[in-house]
Amino acid sequence: MQLKEQSSELCDRLNDELVSFSPGSRFYSVRQLMLRYRVSRRVIDAALAQLEQKGAIETRPQSGIYVKQNRLRKHVALLMPDWPSEGNKQIQQCLKEEFQKRADRYVFSTILYEYQENLVRKITQIPADVHIVVRPGDPLERRELAEYAALPSEVIFLWSDLADVSLHSLHADSEYGGMLAAAYFIRNGHQNLAVLPSEPRNGDIINRIAGYTGVARLFGARVTEIPCVVHPWDYSIRCAHDAICDYLAQHGCNFTALFMMSDESTQGALAAFAENGIRIPEDVSIIGYGNDHNAEFFTPHLTTISGRQQECAAQLAAAIDHLLENPGEIINISVRPSLIERDSVINRKKTANQEG
Repeated sequence: MQLKEQSSELCDRLNDELVSFSPGSRFYSVRQLMLRYRVSRRVIDAALAQLEQKGAIETRPQSGIYVKQNRLRKHVALLMPDWPSEGNKQIQQCLKEEFQKRADRYVFSTILYEYQENLVRKITQIPADVHIVVRPGDPLERRELAEYAALPSEVIFLWSDLADVSLHSLHADSEYGGMLAAAYFIRNGHQNLAVLPSEPRNGDIINRIAGYTGVARLFGARVTEIPCVVHPWDYSIRCAHDAICDYLAQHGCNFTALFMMSDESTQGALAAFAENGIRIPEDVSIIGYGNDHNAEFFTPHLTTISGRQQECAAQLAAAIDHLLENPGEIINISVRPSLIERDSVINRKKTANQEG
């Protein structure tokens, strides 16, 4: 990797760390940074120069590196669980791009936390004007709601609808996403449907399944829920693979269409079907959820439900602009998903006509 790429990447990482330092406090020394990131002095110097040019730090001769006291810019911190998730990476990148457009007014940072950490305590340790929070899959308890409401900063929850309890939130209309998947299968001639709850069963997942099964039954289709228990820290690809294999061993393939809860876990389902000699989409059609960056590179290219992450990020950034000028208002954003048609769903009506 060339010096420019290395220093730019390190600059982004250091910028994320800055949110943990109070304005005016001393930052890491060059030696500490070399040991911490295991890169050369040239890379460190180039990254620090970029930060200084942005006005984020200042170097004081014979004293050290200090975080600048620049309160003209508001600090927005995104807190995400530290397990790998394509969906989380996607919303992080979209939010980063939105706040880069507002770099004269905002500093944007990403903080990863362990899923077992006390999230309220973690938020209080990160000095920021706005905390955007992606929670683990477990439901919010009443005690937690009260603790979040008492925090001094603005806390916005992603993928939750908390308007009823007067907390800021943004969510995709997940029930509508499930409805889209079922309607598309039925429109393509499928009557024996299945769904695999391949992500932790939080409110978002429950609503997706409810929307899917509701539309399917409205049109007289049969829906099978394949048993699959996934915890927030589990590897969903493996869980999906094992659940499909177990179901096929016990019941055979008694469905022609399968709705997955994430594009990521769909990889496990595809592997399980291949191991059992089941062709996609000829034998089973699949719709994923999320429209991850790699979905179009699946074999076959994956038809999926898009949560429209870019639009979510754009609406949220605009809402934060408004909120900071109008304190006391509640952000509640709902974005309707859309269907991305690719190659993993077959039209059984056309196939039947061709065979006839």
